Amino acid sequence: MRLVITSDCHGYLERAELPPGDILVLGGDLFANHSPDPDRDAAFQLNDLLQLDEFCNGLDYGRILMIAGNHDWIFERDRSASRRLKNITYLEDSSIVIEGVKFYGSPHQPEFFDWAFNLPRGGAELARYWSLIPDDTDVLITHGPPFGILDRPFGKRPPAGCELLAKRVQEVRPKVHAFGHIHGGYGRQQVGPTLFLNASLCDEKYEPVNPPQVVDLEL
Repeated sequence: MRLVITSDCHGYLERAELPPGDILVLGGDLFANHSPDPDRDAAFQLNDLLQLDEFCNGLDYGRILMIAGNHDWIFERDRSASRRLKNITYLEDSSIVIEGVKFYGSPHQPEFFDWAFNLPRGGAELARYWSLIPDDTDVLITHGPPFGILDRPFGKRPPAGCELLAKRVQEVRPKVHAFGHIHGGYGRQQVGPTLFLNASLCDEKYEPVNPPQVVDLEL
């Protein structure tokens, strides 16, 4: 099973050079922001959502999976938005099994400015969401990274990943943990049994320059 993974497209998915694969994974922050007001932004993003779904209809993948990111107000402000998707499977603290591989997706992250799906760092709410990750997860998709792995903004600032997520990932030990959020952390890192992937399409200047990450899973 070949996975093609990208994240943090910010409205530029159509400019990504998407290689062939079996499953396309979209790790959040798919949409551009049109207004500083979250509710107005969500209204604008509804049209973007429909355009994204139509674009994905023309892609040659067996399945397209998606989670939300902190810029994707549409999913936080309109809980019914995902029902409009015909060509994308939206995961929000939920899982899907494809050919025996369990995928689990979640959009949450520690507070990062005043964006969507933000929760207090180290708090009980984040701990509760991470506790929902099934122990038998093969591919974990979160918007934000775990603490200390591919999570440094601009390459120099302190790690911005989630400590509680890092702890849970050590317990679950998935084969792949894909994320984005911190554009400057783009890359891959193998730690024990888990391949960590920061798949941010955009760099820190919001230019869509990073190629999607490709992973071949043995079934």
